[in-house]
Amino acid sequence: MDKLMTHVSAKDVSEIYRETAMTWPLWDSRTHPQTPAKSGKFHFDYTGDYETERVLIMSGKATLTPEDGSAPVTITKGDQVFFHRGLSCNWHVTEPMTKHYAYFGDDGEEVEPNPSISCDTCGAECYEESYLTKEEEDICPDCYKADKKMYAGAEHQKFGEPAVPPKAAVKRGAPASNGHSKKVCKDKEEDDDEDEEEEEDQEEEEEGED
Repeated sequence: MDKLMTHVSAKDVSEIYRETAMTWPLWDSRTHPQTPAKSGKFHFDYTGDYETERVLIMSGKATLTPEDGSAPVTITKGDQVFFHRGLSCNWHVTEPMTKHYAYFGDDGEEVEPNPSISCDTCGAECYEESYLTKEEEDICPDCYKADKKMYAGAEHQKFGEPAVPPKAAVKRGAPASNGHSKKVCKDKEEDDDEDEEEEEDQEEEEEGED
């Protein structure tokens, strides 16, 4: 347990660590998927592309129970915790918690984690493919398929972006009969002109006879 999680009580945390941690992103337990919902309970595997997640607890309280059989550990406001890669544990947040966090590599340098999207229903990782509901919830493909009616209207996404490409503009073709119609109109105009010429010739002949 000591190898996979390092816990330092608030009274022993250095001022330098506190100042540095205050510049890190802030995590809020109320936004993390929980099973059952709003129970404060969830499972987490520390298997990301980093060696250690370092945190500073800002508020709240939680009990962490490692899956390797080690004794549960309670963390609370002001504590410093290092979660090392390979740790698997069950969280039980008994008081809503916030914590500053950052990821570090083998060399102790801070690193950027890979993007991640978790299903708000089951907690599964679904960055590669997900569905975004009107309520701004991320749903994994399995949960979406299990109840398509509930998630009707959700946007299909891949890697956090809309998966459906924009529709191409449809070019309207000319009606098939357009050319034929023009020809008919032209022929009709020519016939009318011929009829007018015949009438004029006939009138001239009648005047000559008179």
